[in-house]
Amino acid sequence: MGSLMRAYWHPVALSSQVESDGKPLLTWLLGERLVAFRDTQGRVGVLDDHCLHRGVSLSLGRNEDCGLRCLYHGWKFAVDGTLMETPNHDSPAYRERKKARAHPVREHSGLIWTYIGAPEQLPPFRTFDFERAPADSCHAFRANSSANFLALWEGGVDSSHVGMLHTNDVRPSWAAVRRGEDVPVSAWDSLAPAYEVEDTDYGYRYVAFRGIPGRADARHARQVPVILPNMRFIPGHTDFAIAIIEVPMTDDQTATYQIAYSHNEPITREWSRQFLGFEGEWYDEESCSVTMQWPHAMGQDRATMATSWSGFAAIEFEDVAMALSLNDPWDRANENLVAADIAVMRLRQMLLNAVKQHQEGGPAPGVLVEDMTRAVSYDRKVLDSEDWKTI
Repeated sequence: MGSLMRAYWHPVALSSQVESDGKPLLTWLLGERLVAFRDTQGRVGVLDDHCLHRGVSLSLGRNEDCGLRCLYHGWKFAVDGTLMETPNHDSPAYRERKKARAHPVREHSGLIWTYIGAPEQLPPFRTFDFERAPADSCHAFRANSSANFLALWEGGVDSSHVGMLHTNDVRPSWAAVRRGEDVPVSAWDSLAPAYEVEDTDYGYRYVAFRGIPGRADARHARQVPVILPNMRFIPGHTDFAIAIIEVPMTDDQTATYQIAYSHNEPITREWSRQFLGFEGEWYDEESCSVTMQWPHAMGQDRATMATSWSGFAAIEFEDVAMALSLNDPWDRANENLVAADIAVMRLRQMLLNAVKQHQEGGPAPGVLVEDMTRAVSYDRKVLDSEDWKTI
């Protein structure tokens, strides 16, 4: 799986996490320790964090005069890994022969992407639907959590959990009934959606159908593309959508990038932050970390559960809590899967098939599809006479 993952570009930081001549960012990607920094001229570099000289952390260094200088002996590196200065070894010939391992960088839509695979197999940089949205209606967030990326991704493709785990947000009728209020039911009150799945060149897409009260000729349809190696698009209301990327930092640490965007409907960063839940005492904005830790620091307020389904403050914390609870060794052979788990089962099949294809020498699925802008989600009413695949 590590070899397959290295065939793709991955987000490694938010653009806002690195400022010109500012603090270098220490981070991890696929188990590798990296440092990202923005030099004096605004160029971004992503290097191995271990200094080429003695291996200490470059993230502790000085970002100045168009280079990152190691504190230990002053070796200085440009964004492309060029060895600019070696104060304790004054040899221009030596500096020309040496170069830090620097990775390709692309910066788009508030994200810094990098590729850490074999240089001779560098794939094209793929473009996605959110990159076509106006800059002031496209807002990127990052949430580091102590959970495995697959546990988070499986939760993300599981539509049947939405009306249950996220009752507070999508099924307000539950709390209203407990308050003695009369609230009409909606499609989200249907807790057993029917699924259809279609394989694609980038992975697969699925639709979850729910009945619409009072309509016999139409269903509510929530269509989600699932994109290798770790992405999905979640539909919101009308023109609003969320691109979510579960980037493995290590086997048990994940950086979840969420890009809230709209092509035609103005959305602010503050509205997006509140909608996604990136605020409150369990999220540290400076480190971009969800600070919940299994099992004793989860932030669940059970005193509120008379009217709050989960006791958690927001959707983001509900999802992370479920993934964290899988941190103890768990054998998936012990699961009892049902029809509502079809999208999860297809995700696992997709990953296993992709690994097999890659090991046999073929290209990683979807990696050569440069224009991914047609992979979009939707949440809408679909008439029985309509084909959800052609909408």
